[in-house]
Amino acid sequence: MNYISGDFHLHYIPSYTLYIQSDLYKDHLVVVGVENDVLVYISYDNEKPSLEATKMLSMPFEKVYVSLPHQSLIWVPSEVFDPSELHLYKEYFLDTKGDLIEYYDIENQGITALYQIESTLRNRWINIFPGAVIVPSFSAVLNQAFRNIDYALELLTIHIYGNQADIFLFINGEIRIYNTFEIQTADDLAYYVLAIMKNFAIEGKLQKIMLSGASKDSEWGERIKAYTKEMVEMKATQNWKIVNKKVGLAIKELNTLADLAICE
Repeated sequence: MNYISGDFHLHYIPSYTLYIQSDLYKDHLVVVGVENDVLVYISYDNEKPSLEATKMLSMPFEKVYVSLPHQSLIWVPSEVFDPSELHLYKEYFLDTKGDLIEYYDIENQGITALYQIESTLRNRWINIFPGAVIVPSFSAVLNQAFRNIDYALELLTIHIYGNQADIFLFINGEIRIYNTFEIQTADDLAYYVLAIMKNFAIEGKLQKIMLSGASKDSEWGERIKAYTKEMVEMKATQNWKIVNKKVGLAIKELNTLADLAICE
């Protein structure tokens, strides 16, 4: 999709913010004005960018946020984590170079996430926008989930992107599992949901499932709704103003993008 509002003006670019969601297959570009109005939405196969996308990426945006999926992710208790000892965790990552390991503190859970982003994907965006803020997509998902925790419930959050799903479970407000699974079909997703319920001895139905990256009415939502008493869609904290209905529907599934600025 290529959408460029008539209110998008080149001489205002320094005041605009460019948000990017990217993986190994597809990119989504969103340009937001000073009044949180969506001025541009472009999505494309990243091996065959449209002419509009190429032009947009050549423009001198000063504020750029890029959401990228993690390549590897492990969890460490914050009380024993020392940033100077990142090399001790190299063997748990696909790329064993210690300088490629980054970390993200999750203070209200007492844990620290150690992660890697695929280096060619990261370098691609840093080469285009050297000053861009790179944010792992899981951090935005977690931040949104924390604002929706009901401490009396089990909350299963599912974030779908490409052919993968990040699935994490909160029980009594504490995170118990966060894993990434490959999913080709909705049946694959259902299998992993049931496996998690079995492993944590959750009988009957989950109290709540929060779905991100897809709507409740999507094939993913329809397939797993039988396993929960309540299903909700994850919503961004920041509200973008969207005039075009088709753009609104497309961006709805990019719910983590709007909150990237608060994940720095």
